Amino acid sequence: MRRAFLAILAIPLAGCFQSSTVLHVKADGSGTIEQRTLVTEAAMDQLRTFAILGGGNPDAADPTSEAQARALANVIGTGVTYVSSTPVALEKYKGRDTLYAFTDVTQIRLSEQPSLPGIPLPPQAGANTPPIQFALDHKPDGHVVLRLLVPRPAIFPNGPDGRPAAPSLDQITMVKQLLAGARLSVVVEPEGTLVQTNSPFVDANRVTLLDVDIDQASADPDLVKKIQSAAQPDQTKAAVASIPGLKVTLEPEITIEFAPK
Repeated sequence: MRRAFLAILAIPLAGCFQSSTVLHVKADGSGTIEQRTLVTEAAMDQLRTFAILGGGNPDAADPTSEAQARALANVIGTGVTYVSSTPVALEKYKGRDTLYAFTDVTQIRLSEQPSLPGIPLPPQAGANTPPIQFALDHKPDGHVVLRLLVPRPAIFPNGPDGRPAAPSLDQITMVKQLLAGARLSVVVEPEGTLVQTNSPFVDANRVTLLDVDIDQASADPDLVKKIQSAAQPDQTKAAVASIPGLKVTLEPEITIEFAPK
């Protein structure tokens, strides 16, 4: 009962975070991950309170602590090591910039949404979404092809035929309420010259997999209509692309071909 009560109390905190991830990949599959996690100061105070009420350590409830940053290395994948981190203070947010190194990109399991202690989210809000997985191929011409297996956004559940089904109005409303104020981004930057990619979101050498501003997207008066129509295969890309503040690559496999330095 106490755990359920604390979970209910924590729901208003769900959107009080921002997260950005930049994955730098070399030709041999090694690289680094730049991770920024920000949480509002008000949310931090409440998380510590919840930890105390739950009989836990309030310091361990800080998702932006160095201890949490170090622990995340094991979650990201085999061969991932914590390199360094720096506290960040930005307007009403506090957080941490963290640098990780990895030896093999194919061993990484990268989540589109950060794991924030004490902030439970229902499946419709993106919790328990499978991680992004990676594969690396080398071509005879020396080019490298990075392949990313990207899970379908949780807002589009499976229908009876296995295809994405239109989310209900209640599900869309729940996500808007729970994630109000949240911002998420995941970017891949290969070390070398980008040759081609099937992602529509490219800036120089940077390929965006996800860039979401929940408040900007929620301000679209036709948001519900667009998201529900996006469950239809022939309308998905156009519908999602028309929502401001929402860049989501919907292809199940993203390929990034680059010429190494």
